[in-house]
Amino acid sequence: MRALKLRFMFLILLTVLFIAAIIANYFWTSYYEREQMENELIETGEVLSMQMDAVWSFMSMNQSQLEKIAFTDEGVYRGLHCAIAGRSIGLLFSQTSNYTTRFVNYNPRNPSDVPDAFESAALDVFLVDPTVKQYYEFSDFNGVEVFRYSAPMEIEETCLTCHGTPAGEIDVVGFPKEGWSLGDVGGAISIVIPLDVYKMSEQTTVLYNIVFFGVLLLLFSICVWFALHYLVTNPLKKIQGSIHQSSAGELDIQLSPSETSREIRDFANELNGMSVKLAEVYNNLELQVADRTAQLTEANDLLVQQRAQLERMNADLAGQSRYKSDFLAMMSHELRTPLTSIIAFTSLLKKDTVNRNNPDVAEISSEIESNSNVLLTIVNDILDISRIEAGKAELNYELLDLGDMIANLKDFMQPIVDQKNMQHSYKVNGNVPLVYVDGDKLQHILINLLLNAIKFTPEGGQVSLKISYDESATDVASNERKVVSAEDGMHDNGWILLQVSDTGIGIDEEDQTSIFERFRQVDSSAARGYSGTGLGLALVKEYVEMHKGSVSVRSALGEGSTFTVRIPVRQEKTQ
Repeated sequence: MRALKLRFMFLILLTVLFIAAIIANYFWTSYYEREQMENELIETGEVLSMQMDAVWSFMSMNQSQLEKIAFTDEGVYRGLHCAIAGRSIGLLFSQTSNYTTRFVNYNPRNPSDVPDAFESAALDVFLVDPTVKQYYEFSDFNGVEVFRYSAPMEIEETCLTCHGTPAGEIDVVGFPKEGWSLGDVGGAISIVIPLDVYKMSEQTTVLYNIVFFGVLLLLFSICVWFALHYLVTNPLKKIQGSIHQSSAGELDIQLSPSETSREIRDFANELNGMSVKLAEVYNNLELQVADRTAQLTEANDLLVQQRAQLERMNADLAGQSRYKSDFLAMMSHELRTPLTSIIAFTSLLKKDTVNRNNPDVAEISSEIESNSNVLLTIVNDILDISRIEAGKAELNYELLDLGDMIANLKDFMQPIVDQKNMQHSYKVNGNVPLVYVDGDKLQHILINLLLNAIKFTPEGGQVSLKISYDESATDVASNERKVVSAEDGMHDNGWILLQVSDTGIGIDEEDQTSIFERFRQVDSSAARGYSGTGLGLALVKEYVEMHKGSVSVRSALGEGSTFTVRIPVRQEKTQ
């Protein structure tokens, strides 16, 4: 599947974020406006209930004045008492507005004051907990969504004349008294408020907020888009083009990304430095090759003419060999610094949040990192061979857990195998003990064997590393079995077996004895197309033998190869 371009992927990301932000803004605005509408409705209910309660209280306080003119000559009450006034005002208010107000109670004197389901629920709450002063909910009323509000009606001093004690006594209006006391809940005020106007206002506000937020977010996305184009994609294209030119042999390429970010500018400067150093090394190598060619030609002529000077020429050649080793050591040391910088800045480029989401950048970064790691390994091989030839190589023993080493090794090899779309597996048997070895050199052994396996395995192949423990092995010199140390819990006897297998082109049997020689590569038709220095396996053999171990190979053409390294678990420290 072809990877998408960074700008297109970022456009998709911005579109998804834009849609998600609009949806989130819609729900948040709707929720907020709903809360505002509910608070406004509660305030309206409180005001209306307070007004109706004030009317009721006014009529109750002036009841005595009304009673003076309320009786006929025969003593029949026909006056205006508080209940009639309150109910009448509520009906008038309901007729002149969209609101509905009622005074309800259980066992009311007027059948029209019987509570419905909502009002019954409100009365239950008020009767159980007198401290509750309001009850409300959104519900359906006569097929329309409304807001219903209810507030308790408490018994005041003026109410006791008609509703006080003793219970059952007939009051002035001809009804038996309820037997209520001062402060009791005598009923509830019920108010129904339509939601048409409030819902229309809510929808309008939500729409305006979404439009404003959408326009603002769109402007922000456009700014981010142009910033990405100017600061990231354009500089990366320039760097990519320069790397392609450098790969084609133009080593004097210089980048000048002064208009981009500091990180990419620093990366470009490091690439410039690497290009300069590679050009210098390449030019020096050409001069050295030409010089050495001339010297060898002259030496051959002198050898034919003056056989008596053979001893002097041999000494001169030995000096030249030392110069070669010194030169290789110096060149390797000088190359390690820019290569290390390349790997470090490539790792930073891969870890960047934007670059991690960009397959193109990730692929380029992985290719740079994997090739740089391979080149760094080759440089280290040359440097280590030079140290061995100079007699400066020594082992630094440490107690090592091979499981930890394999975890680090897997991360190191990941970009290299990904570049060839290969499968790789690592297995450490559970009975493998701690080993007393030089950790750096053991890791170098495994890296060289794995790189060799990857190089000679076609794309889509498989490379595996298996580490096991041969506890039945005995000391070759004494033919006596060693014992287990109780002090540190590690085994004193036996061998660690490191097996690297691949499904590559394989090695002919007649070439298997020479592949561990320095600067030697198999010259079969199958292997002739693979480049390399011929130092990897030679260095493996040197390091294994320094650990008093052995290395062997089992292979056949077209059937892959298996390299087996045997290293003793514990050995005496030697220089």
